[in-house]
Amino acid sequence: MLPQTRFLALVASFLCSLALSAGALAQPSPATDDMRTVQEGVFSEDQANRGQEHYEANCMRCHGADLTGGGARPLVGDEFLRNWLGLSLDGLFDQLNTMPPSAAGTLGEGAYLEILSFILERNAFPVGDEELNVSVLSDIRIEGQDGPQAVPNNTLVQVVGCLTRTPDEAWLVTDASEPVRTRNPSASAGDERNAISTAAPGPGSFELLYVFPSPDAFEGQQVEAKGFLIRGDQDAINVTSIDGLGTRCVP
Repeated sequence: MLPQTRFLALVASFLCSLALSAGALAQPSPATDDMRTVQEGVFSEDQANRGQEHYEANCMRCHGADLTGGGARPLVGDEFLRNWLGLSLDGLFDQLNTMPPSAAGTLGEGAYLEILSFILERNAFPVGDEELNVSVLSDIRIEGQDGPQAVPNNTLVQVVGCLTRTPDEAWLVTDASEPVRTRNPSASAGDERNAISTAAPGPGSFELLYVFPSPDAFEGQQVEAKGFLIRGDQDAINVTSIDGLGTRCVP
């Protein structure tokens, strides 16, 4: 029988996987330490005010006048921040483009940018002098006033490290990078894969849980592992994908 914490983590992984696949999946660019953040005033007051008008006309009936949810997910407050802190703005923008449910993407790029600005303003992120535009969304990270925070438990993450098999046939990713939030459970491709291919080794070690199919072919190689983070005496990941990066581990 599975330990209760591992069983609950597996259930959480399954439910989150369903939620991610149920609609359009936002896949923001990998967040890095040298990115701008929403604490730097990346939208204007006028832009947020126009966003409020669009919100009231198109979003309020589901998300409430105060953005706290009503019958939908909240767009302000602790739950909203848990879902988005550490991710880049392009993922949130893409998610907005799936709304309203009966007419996804119909409001137009400018309106969605204005609604995004309104949501940021209502979450107490500072206004600036310039208007937010699509070309910079992937370069701006959502970050709280206290700066970067440790990735919370049960969050979908990405790590890079050396795939190792233990004597009792468990799989570990060792010399692993710090876990980074992602909203894409599948193996990285394109720019995202290029960004991780040069990741420096780190001090982390993560046991891989429920890995299927077997990653035998990647043993002793640098790999990218994605899945739901479980913190503990031995940190672990409920795996959604694992992929070799084509280089052998450095002894």
